[in-house]
Amino acid sequence: KVVVKVLVGADGRVRAVEIVYADDDGFAAVTERQARAKWRFRPATRNGVAVESWKQMTVRFQIRRG
Repeated sequence: KVVVKVLVGADGRVRAVEIVYADDDGFAAVTERQARAKWRFRPATRNGVAVESWKQMTVRFQIRRG
């Protein structure tokens, strides 16, 4: 499990990533890379205008064997 805070830009792209908690450093690194490269969001709005905002998320990893 990894808990991250991401700064979502007005364009919906991730501008910054902060690791709040991680069960494993490897999971934290993968989560940060994926967030910066691939995650997209609908940005928050203020008075109808898209704005940057922080969002906290929990990412759970499941290792399947066999």
